[in-house]
Amino acid sequence: MRRTAAVALLCATALATPSAARGQWRTAAATLGPPSPPQVAAPEPTPPVTPALLSLVLPGAGQHVLGQDRKWVYLAVEVAGWVLYAERSGAGRDLRHRYRDFAWERGRIQSGPRVDGDFEYYERLTKWSRSGSFDADAGMPGVQPEMDAATFNGSMWALAVQIFFPPGQSVTPSDPSYQSALAYYQQRAYGPELLWDWSSAPGDQQELASLIGASDSRFRQARTAVGVVLVNHLVAAVDAYLSARGRSSPVQVRLLPGAPLGALPPDLGRRAEPVGWTAVIRVGFGP
Repeated sequence: MRRTAAVALLCATALATPSAARGQWRTAAATLGPPSPPQVAAPEPTPPVTPALLSLVLPGAGQHVLGQDRKWVYLAVEVAGWVLYAERSGAGRDLRHRYRDFAWERGRIQSGPRVDGDFEYYERLTKWSRSGSFDADAGMPGVQPEMDAATFNGSMWALAVQIFFPPGQSVTPSDPSYQSALAYYQQRAYGPELLWDWSSAPGDQQELASLIGASDSRFRQARTAVGVVLVNHLVAAVDAYLSARGRSSPVQVRLLPGAPLGALPPDLGRRAEPVGWTAVIRVGFGP
């Protein structure tokens, strides 16, 4: 009997324990309520420097990261600037070839193979009617300077005499001052391969000046296009930086066709059409 009672007591205890545990769980669940959903960490804000650097490298890239539609404006200015640079610099090179060919055919004295000078040389071709000779008497030994001061080479000899000769005195070719003046002349006067004479065709000289002016204008416009591109990079970077910091930076960028970037010669005629663009960039900074 004692053994049977002990077994019954153990069974009753075992059966009672799960019910008590279940009751405690229900009480705890009712107290805590339904389980809360898992929390997702909010994304960290983009550092302002990141979009600024992106737009500094490629205008509009920082605005793309920030989700701004004006990225297309910066990208359009970038593309238009480089296209304008390529077109204007190419036109300038074409006109440079044309005025060099024109000078060779119309004004230069063709005494040997063609040799092209630098830009300063062609500028002088438009200001001096004649170069004069380099050696005024090829039959004598050495170089005999050009004496006509109305020519370019003659003006170089006149300047050398003024610098090196004693005032009011004449010197012989063996004198050191004469040799110094002659060396000065030989360094600055143009040799036989670069001589010219426009005296029989002054209108051709004016046409050469027009071609040179048109070429120079195209190169100035190309440099202006590069300046617009650089400004576009800086403005896009500042705009992206301020936008990332939550500050407004209204930007307006416009390309206006038809406004020349550089003055063209008025008598250019059919040789070049005055085509240009003006970029207008307005930026407002504020909270």
